[in-house]
Amino acid sequence: MNRVCVIGGANIDICGASLEPLRDYDSNPGKISISFGGVGRNIAQVCALLGIPTSFVTCFSDDSYGRMMKEDCAALGMDVSDCITVKGLPSSMYLAILDADNDMRMAMSDMRILRSMSPEVLDGVLKKLGSDDIIIIDANLDMECISYILRSAPCRVAADPVSASKALRLKDYLKYISIFKPNRFEAEELSGIRIDSPEKARESAEWFVSRGVREVIISMADQGIVLAAEGRTTYFRHRIIRLENATGGGDCLLGAYIAGRLEGLLPKQSMRLGISCAVTAIEEDAVSRRSLDLNAVRNSIGSMCIEEQEL
Repeated sequence: MNRVCVIGGANIDICGASLEPLRDYDSNPGKISISFGGVGRNIAQVCALLGIPTSFVTCFSDDSYGRMMKEDCAALGMDVSDCITVKGLPSSMYLAILDADNDMRMAMSDMRILRSMSPEVLDGVLKKLGSDDIIIIDANLDMECISYILRSAPCRVAADPVSASKALRLKDYLKYISIFKPNRFEAEELSGIRIDSPEKARESAEWFVSRGVREVIISMADQGIVLAAEGRTTYFRHRIIRLENATGGGDCLLGAYIAGRLEGLLPKQSMRLGISCAVTAIEEDAVSRRSLDLNAVRNSIGSMCIEEQEL
C-alpha cells in the first residue's frame, strides 16, 4: 500500500467543563481533562489505526509533554523520524472552557512552536515521497510552509482548513489541492456562499471545483455530506448517530476517505468508508480507545443506512 504523509499540528488539549453556570472572574467547579490532539496528529492517528503506512511531520517541544506526544505517535505506528524537536518553546497547547451545557464558551491556542517548521525541513520530507502517495496538510501551518508544500509536492495533496479563519490561508492555493474537506462554515468563508441546504452545499462544492480542486467534501454535521468529484456532486445521509464522543469525527472521515483512495476505491466508495469510520468512531469512542480497524469499518458500511442523492 502507498503512504500517507501528514504535515500539521500536534497539541496538548486541555478541556474544562463547568458543573454549574459559569461565573466570570471567579473559580468554577468543573471536570478537567488532558489529551493529545491537533488536527494533523488526529488525522495521522486515524490513518495509522486503519493500518495505512503513515508518516507524521510536526514540531515537538523538548519538554515533557512533547516527549510524551512523540512517543505516543510512534507507539501508534506513525513514522516520526522527520519531526523536529524545538528547544525553548513549550508544547503546542489548546485550552477550551465549556459551560454547564457543554457548549464552548472560550478557547485559546498556543501553536507558536509550529512556526519552527520551514521549507528546508520540508524539502527532505517531500523528496522521500512518490507520485502515488498522498500528503495531508492542516491550515495550522504558516503561509510559507503551505505555499512550499503545495507548489512542490510530488503527489496529491489533501487539506483540512481547521477553522473558518485559518481556511483563508488556503484560498489562493486551491488549484494545488486535490482533496479538500471543509465543514459548512469553512466552505462559506472561502466561497462566499451561505450553506443552508444540500443544494447550497453543491453550489459551494462546485465553486471549489471551478478553482481547480479535484475532490471536495463538505461536511454539514447532522445535515449530511456533499461530495463533488469526477464531474458529479452527491449528497450523502446516514442513520442517526448514537452519540458517545463526537470529537474527531471529521478527522476520521478524511482519514478513512484517504485510505480508500489509496486502496484504489472510487470517490463515492471512499466516502462510504469515511462515513462508516466517522460514525464508528463517534458511537464507540473508537479513536480514544484506539480500536479502529479497517476491516471492521469496511464491514460496518452496510449498517450505516447510507443514502445517496445526485444533486
